[in-house]
Amino acid sequence: MFLALPISWKGTLQQYAGRLHREHSHKSDVHIYDYYEHDHSQLARMWDKRLRGYKAMGYVVSQ
Repeated sequence: MFLALPISWKGTLQQYAGRLHREHSHKSDVHIYDYYEHDHSQLARMWDKRLRGYKAMGYVVSQ
């Protein structure tokens, strides 16, 4: 999944990630690609919140 809009609320993040984990016969792995702009202060803060959300859900984050 590619996140194409800036979100920071953990509930929205959990909802999007949860949709990816729904069972499907052709799906074996789930990878989330989340892009952010580190040189834009507001978007960087939103990324920090999403990062904490990913970690709270048990995702392994590699940068």
